[in-house]
Amino acid sequence: MSDFLPHPFWNFSLEVYGGDGAARACLDLQERRAADVNVLLYCAWLGASGRGTVTVEKLRAVIADIARWQTEIIQPVRALRQKIKTLGGATTGSGADFPAQVEAARRKAAEAELAAEHVEQLVLAAHAPFSGDRDKPVRDRLRAAVGNLGVYAVCLGVTPDDRDREAIATILAAAFPVTPRFEVERAVGLRASSAA
Repeated sequence: MSDFLPHPFWNFSLEVYGGDGAARACLDLQERRAADVNVLLYCAWLGASGRGTVTVEKLRAVIADIARWQTEIIQPVRALRQKIKTLGGATTGSGADFPAQVEAARRKAAEAELAAEHVEQLVLAAHAPFSGDRDKPVRDRLRAAVGNLGVYAVCLGVTPDDRDREAIATILAAAFPVTPRFEVERAVGLRASSAA
């Protein structure tokens, strides 16, 4: 989107979210655990980019900084988009263009939601160290990303189960695409599969 300021965190998020199963994993954690997808991606980005780890206190401060934007802007826009999608399919109109107009309204709401998410990401990124160290060993960066996501689980008051770990492994597999999946799974604490 040309209106969006370029930023390494935004680019990282687009790549990860587009990774195999990552969007579904993020939305699963959003629905089941009330996780903010941008915070999930932020925690992964800090580690993957070599920006290191975050403490519970620091992450709580970051979350507090975006809380009002999340509740007053992003969530209502998301609810509007979902409502248009739901009601649009159930509404009939006398004009032949009615379904197309409903889809156009849903698209506009989705664009507004994406723009609001971008603003949140810029606020999150402002809390990060200015530069990372991509020369750090992948194992160390993966460990930092896992640790950051564990800190986020503490902030959410969640004790991760295997379904959570599977979702996190999917997100981190997209964040570390050259790392074998079994190494990512081991890093998040998934038990070895019986198929091995």
